[in-house]
Amino acid sequence: MSNSQNNPPFLGNAMIGACLAIFTSVPLSAYFASFLGDSYTMRVIIYGITLLWVISGAITIFFKTYKSEGNKLSIRFIFLWFLSVWLWPLLLLVNSRR
Repeated sequence: MSNSQNNPPFLGNAMIGACLAIFTSVPLSAYFASFLGDSYTMRVIIYGITLLWVISGAITIFFKTYKSEGNKLSIRFIFLWFLSVWLWPLLLLVNSRR
């Protein structure tokens, strides 16, 4: 038995889900920043913080799930990743209580 059969591919569905979730979150972050910011500087700060939040969430959720990710690529899968990268602290809290 080779080692490649025991380890899932690193660039699998979890990586695709994380990248697509970040890609779809960029316009939402920009809209969120334009809605809350009253000056250009404030909009840039809000946009940067929300992008940092989403990227941190994608990295966190990716490393928690990439070994056991077996879902096929679908709209539901992408939507779950999208929600996960925005709500990642809640998912970590639920996971740590188990």
